[in-house]
Amino acid sequence: MDHETAIASFPFDSPDEPVSLYAYAPVLRVRDRKGDWVLKQTGLVHSTGTAIGEWLTALQRLGVDVVAPAGHFAPNPRRLEDGKEWVVYPFIAGTDYRATDIEIASAGHLLGKMHAADPLEAHLLVTHEKPVVRTAEWVEQHLIPATAAMRDHGIDTSGLEACTAARMAHAAPVDGLPLAGCSFDFKASNLVFGPKPTLVDPDHAARMPRLYDLAVALLLFHCDLPSAPGQVWTDRQWRIFVDAYQEQVTITSAEIEHWGSVLTLAWLDQAVWLLGNWPEGWVVDKDRQYLADLANLDLGRFLLLAVP
Repeated sequence: MDHETAIASFPFDSPDEPVSLYAYAPVLRVRDRKGDWVLKQTGLVHSTGTAIGEWLTALQRLGVDVVAPAGHFAPNPRRLEDGKEWVVYPFIAGTDYRATDIEIASAGHLLGKMHAADPLEAHLLVTHEKPVVRTAEWVEQHLIPATAAMRDHGIDTSGLEACTAARMAHAAPVDGLPLAGCSFDFKASNLVFGPKPTLVDPDHAARMPRLYDLAVALLLFHCDLPSAPGQVWTDRQWRIFVDAYQEQVTITSAEIEHWGSVLTLAWLDQAVWLLGNWPEGWVVDKDRQYLADLANLDLGRFLLLAVP
């Protein structure tokens, strides 16, 4: 289905020509007489668009800064004839992320508020009771293109190969962690920054261990954003983020105990997938620096400590 059909399926009031906001998926800015909107596909990965919309609306009612489907486009989201779900969100303007202490802390606060709120509507999302444990075959499938890309750019692959082997040897299921509604893709490119950040791309959402969502944020926060630094967070930046997060969430003893294991599983899942499936990133200097940092990341640097 083309974008014109999707636009015509919602009651826009004399819409202007849409503007694409994202290179990798149909995300369209549409202005009409009633406002400024973003039209995009939803329900693509884990949960249905309807479940995501109800979760977002509940979070917004609780004062959490997330986008929610625009009410006067109801039904919103809606499933079109091709079976795909589309949603209209209000367009939110902001400023470029520059990895300032204030931005990092405010992002930590937001993730903490999302996890702490955990409204009943979060139970409508698909639930993953524990972090995924990837098989050796799955990891190898994505490691092959990752190491090929690194060699093409003269980057030593021995660190990545050694890290992967060591982490696979210690990868094991982790049960019994607190669950929450999670964006599962909490990174700077999915936030709009201003006086405070707002989550604007929630379409990977699922109910899952909140500790895993925190680990994914650590690994991916600087992915795929031109204004972000070409590296994963520094130790100091991580401390700023996680301290702000813990102002909203009381970390349990089980989460502290299993943090290293969960971070390892997140790296084997999210980092390895990204390294092998983002060819555009390897050809851009800043993104290549970030990927190389991610490939050789010392996970032991990133501690999770109980707040006194």
